[in-house]
Amino acid sequence: MTAAQQAQQGNRRTSGQYDNKHHSEPQGVTLPPLPLVSDQAAEHVTREATAITDHEFERIGEDLVTAVQKSRDFTPQNIRAITSQIGHQRLGYDPVGAAALRNALASMEPEAAHYARNLLNQRHPEAFDGYSTKQPSQAVTVHPETVQHPLGSPDNPVNVTSDAGLSGEVFDTVVSKGRTFHRFRDGVDPMEPQAIRIQADRKLDDDDVSKIAQLTGYSLRTAGQGEGASDPIQDSDYSFIVHNDTTKGGQYKRLDKFQSNLHTFMHQGTPKRKTNNSGPGTKDTSLVDGYGRQAPKIEIYYDDAIVDDED
Repeated sequence: MTAAQQAQQGNRRTSGQYDNKHHSEPQGVTLPPLPLVSDQAAEHVTREATAITDHEFERIGEDLVTAVQKSRDFTPQNIRAITSQIGHQRLGYDPVGAAALRNALASMEPEAAHYARNLLNQRHPEAFDGYSTKQPSQAVTVHPETVQHPLGSPDNPVNVTSDAGLSGEVFDTVVSKGRTFHRFRDGVDPMEPQAIRIQADRKLDDDDVSKIAQLTGYSLRTAGQGEGASDPIQDSDYSFIVHNDTTKGGQYKRLDKFQSNLHTFMHQGTPKRKTNNSGPGTKDTSLVDGYGRQAPKIEIYYDDAIVDDED
């Protein structure tokens, strides 16, 4: 009898049946991940699925390709969802929605498309930059001044995340953090603002932002009863936003005093303490020191104002 036959007989029961032997399977073995497509291929399908602009892709393309590769889901629906999410985070708007609107505008009647483009360009300059039109159609006579508004004017506000908004240039109307801010000037009457934006004529470091925000809060409190200012939110190298409910204590009625106080305190600091109640040695010191002659020039913006510019 051969060895194989002996082994077979050894596995045989008295009933004549054979036992089934179980083979041990290797434990903890995982299959390798599915191979990724090339970044070039991922970029191609992303551009095809979203129709975002070259400028948008330059800003978020690397993150998009990485996220799409990581998801391993190359369906157009998934790619658009990822692009929308990253766009909101990095651009401040939905580039997929912007692309859909640009496509819709292309099929609209020319005059209607003109006004729609300009409105969208005002709301999101980065998303629709270059898509505004100067003339609604050859068949319609329109004075140029009625359709061409200076950048940063109330009818064509600057988005603070745009190149113009980040440049430090002073504009009359700025969109930032979901609010429209109007620079205080002749023809602008603040109503009941809930947020105030301060823009300086030079870049502000963290110490500058903290100091000027404290001076802003102190100026609000000394202008009348009510609140000071919230912690500052810096929206550009030159500016920041503080929140304050000016309806409390009737502060909105004394914003002229607030502005006067702030400009004074920027140079002189807050008034000198007359006692040591705030601690030993605090008499004749300021809560917040001013800048003296080195004070930056500032512009004050309100998120609630009536604008009556002649231009």
